[in-house]
Amino acid sequence: MFVKSAFAVSALAALAVDRVQGAISCSSLWTVAPSLLPSLEVYVAQDYAANTTFSTPFASPAYNSPVPSLAAFCRFGAYIHTTNTTKVQFEVWFPLESEWSGRFAMVGNGGDAGGVNYPDMWGPLTKYHFAVASTDTGHNGTSADGTFALNGPQAQIDFGHRAVHLTAVYSKKLVKAFYGQHASYNYWIGCSSGGKQGLKELQTYPNTFDGVIAGAAAQWWTHLNGQTYRINALVNPVNSTGHLAATDYAAVGKLVLEQCDSLDGLKDGIITNPRKCKPDLSPLSCSSSQANQSSCLTQAKIDTMYKIYANWTSTTTGEWLFPGFEPGAEASSAFSVNGVPYGPAPDFFEYQVLNKTTVGTFTVANETEFEKLLKIADETDPGQTNAIDGYIEPYLKRGKLLTYVGLADTLIPTGSSLWYYEHVRQSLNYPSNLGDSYRLFTIPGMNHCSGGTSAYNFGGPGQRAAALNGTGQSSTFDKSHDMILAMIDWVEQGNAPDVLIGSKYVNNNRNTGIQFQRKHCPYPQEGVYIGGDANSADSFECKYIG
Repeated sequence: MFVKSAFAVSALAALAVDRVQGAISCSSLWTVAPSLLPSLEVYVAQDYAANTTFSTPFASPAYNSPVPSLAAFCRFGAYIHTTNTTKVQFEVWFPLESEWSGRFAMVGNGGDAGGVNYPDMWGPLTKYHFAVASTDTGHNGTSADGTFALNGPQAQIDFGHRAVHLTAVYSKKLVKAFYGQHASYNYWIGCSSGGKQGLKELQTYPNTFDGVIAGAAAQWWTHLNGQTYRINALVNPVNSTGHLAATDYAAVGKLVLEQCDSLDGLKDGIITNPRKCKPDLSPLSCSSSQANQSSCLTQAKIDTMYKIYANWTSTTTGEWLFPGFEPGAEASSAFSVNGVPYGPAPDFFEYQVLNKTTVGTFTVANETEFEKLLKIADETDPGQTNAIDGYIEPYLKRGKLLTYVGLADTLIPTGSSLWYYEHVRQSLNYPSNLGDSYRLFTIPGMNHCSGGTSAYNFGGPGQRAAALNGTGQSSTFDKSHDMILAMIDWVEQGNAPDVLIGSKYVNNNRNTGIQFQRKHCPYPQEGVYIGGDANSADSFECKYIG
């Protein structure tokens, strides 16, 4: 049974406003917006009825899925000309004045972006009644296509940070123009590159947002792309003797689960803390008498798996460069280390570090040579895309930051989010009150941003309508089960979230009911099984475990 709590209804209604004196019509934005904002080229200002399924032939390949079951809204779209040769596309969707909560939100992108993120705009608009915005970050393409950077340092800057900032600034002014008043609170909601974008904005412009939700953030762009390329092309290259394919990962994942599932006291198909899991892969070795000879692994393949788990360290200095993947991540069919690096990584080095001026394929001879390129990437930080400033006190003095990560992330190693949290702690001299304004939630068994064997539905970024299985939506519309409502309560009422209850749905479909629930906890706490029905969140408690 799915319900809305009294808190949720009152929280969303508290700032609801009727049409106020001076508010304008949607079509008026055609002329009003350019008169208020410089370098603006409007391409749409149109009302849409409730229950519209939105689609447009002009959507980029990255975000061209139809968006069903929308609330009535005014769609505004425009380009901001950032230079004589570059422009940023953005859209703002405004709910009806009578339904507006008084809040503004911006949603992030994934990978190399390349389009307005229409699908992710559904939730903030329709469920939470926010005015909501998104940007293409300055180019049209797919999340895996980095060719936008060819001969384009200004396009790199748009992608790195300028598009997000300008979209936020322009959108907030448009909210004032449309409703006749500023939004009372402003939020960021994003995962992956969207997490990076939110962190970059609060690090650089601490006054833009009051609350930032940043999941599985790709914040260390140079080193993440380095690890993504290295771990595929140099550690697990296709056709090498040690190459691991999907069937190999399935065998490893099965063994790892057998060895580590019960470490938390409950055999449930989820490894609660993979850092306590120390896989012994010798039973899979073809030299082992217990191994199935038709599916066993050669020693070269076993060595590759251990390298994938291991941290990336410099071949010359031993310096730590980036985390490896957690045990358990390899079990997912979505595990990304297949020997073909995800597009943003090779394209980043080809077009932004080496500054190649024609389309080509990035290759490098070995890890030592690759580390030289990584050093150049760190020194130049193309587009100023890295979002790794740990000194975020100016933001934390006024805003709230909620980060989260799956402990079985298949694309960005989980340790990247843990590293940033510890980096902030160190940069701020380990403040005892950090939890008043910054909390990191870890989600056992969750893959990248969502999915996996876990209770990964908790009302965060990337929610979908019931017609799309209700993916990401919380089971109960209250602050204990819904991340966005928890953030609203934290920002506006000062109540920091101590727990988030996530749900796993039957057949991964919210419409078919709840399979089980878990309590997700602020790091470094864990959701510990205390006895009772293993499918009930009440059987778990957040505790500090050494």
